[in-house]
Amino acid sequence: MALTPEDGTGLANADALVDLATVDAYHTALGSAAWTGTDAIKEEAIRRASNFLNTSFSWKGYPINGRTQAMSWPRHDVVDRNGYSVASDEVPIEIKNATAEVALRELTTPGTMTPDVTPSEAVKRAKAGPADVEFANYRTDAEASRPILLIVRDMVSGLTDSTAGSRVSGGVARV
Repeated sequence: MALTPEDGTGLANADALVDLATVDAYHTALGSAAWTGTDAIKEEAIRRASNFLNTSFSWKGYPINGRTQAMSWPRHDVVDRNGYSVASDEVPIEIKNATAEVALRELTTPGTMTPDVTPSEAVKRAKAGPADVEFANYRTDAEASRPILLIVRDMVSGLTDSTAGSRVSGGVARV
């Protein structure tokens, strides 16, 4: 099934934040050798990446079509990290590039950004013979098992609502 990428109108049936050609061009420009496979497999990765970005960050502004809009972008009332307004009929390049980055991880290891976690099964301390190890920064919540892609966090930080925080990276502040 072909992607239905968001076109800037706030589609109710969009299933991606970016089209395959844009993601292909992004990875070609960066020499991402792992971005290979059939278009169908790549499109599945883009869908998973889009879903991850839709649900894992608190974005500035509001979806242009409210709750009827399938994707979290486009939005109105958004100002980027440099103080420039983001047009309400666009998915910003930062979001497209972040989707490409997450899609690469999802292509190579499907489900990597949304792992199944059973917090009660997490290991806080391990003992083998005389060796006894307690893990530093031990957390049992599910978010502790989610990978943090610093490149993605950095790409989108100027578009996130720092007062709301993010499930992935917490609050983002400009320094």
